[in-house]
Amino acid sequence: MSRLAPLLVLLLLAGCTGSPDTRGPFPPGAELVRDAATSFASVRSVHFAAGVNGVLPGFPLRQIEGDATLDDGGAATGTADVQDGEGHTKFRFTVRDGEVTTDPDVARGRVPEMYAVSTFLGPSAGLKRLLDGVTGAKTEGQENVDGAAALRVGGVVPGAVAHGVLPQITADLTVKVWVSADAARRFARLWVQVPPAGDHLSPVMIELSLTRQNAPVRVG
Repeated sequence: MSRLAPLLVLLLLAGCTGSPDTRGPFPPGAELVRDAATSFASVRSVHFAAGVNGVLPGFPLRQIEGDATLDDGGAATGTADVQDGEGHTKFRFTVRDGEVTTDPDVARGRVPEMYAVSTFLGPSAGLKRLLDGVTGAKTEGQENVDGAAALRVGGVVPGAVAHGVLPQITADLTVKVWVSADAARRFARLWVQVPPAGDHLSPVMIELSLTRQNAPVRVG
């Protein structure tokens, strides 16, 4: 098992307490995901925490946490841990005006398109497209996520949709989406399982937490 696996378990469970309440009745999964997509389309800033368990070719990210905003042409700041050969490298990063700087100085220059804030945040960006693409959505229960009640929805994102967000992915994704139980229907958390690329390989799991939506973000 990857050394990152325990971290991902903690990431998922950090905001979820107790066993899911499956007693219902709950709103239909398709309705919840649709409402979450509509709500998320207006989000311009967010605190994010993500981790990857497994190897996704061309996507060396292991862990990332920080704040991002669409303001000022897309800006972000935080910490990242990326695969580097047989080891890995941790660093702080700042994105501003399409340029990235890091501390220690491991990367500098234009932000690769796949990491640009506008690639994932915004009304037509990647996370919104993933939500729009969820099929077979089914509400699985209610949990506590980041101190608030949230409804968990299971479903599938077709490979064609996933590939449009991350080119490294071509297969259908198994996903779980957490949507706030209140009327705001915020997109709070995402779990993705990418099928293994070959025999004897394990699936890749990606966890993403989204908090402090539309809160002010200061990139120093």
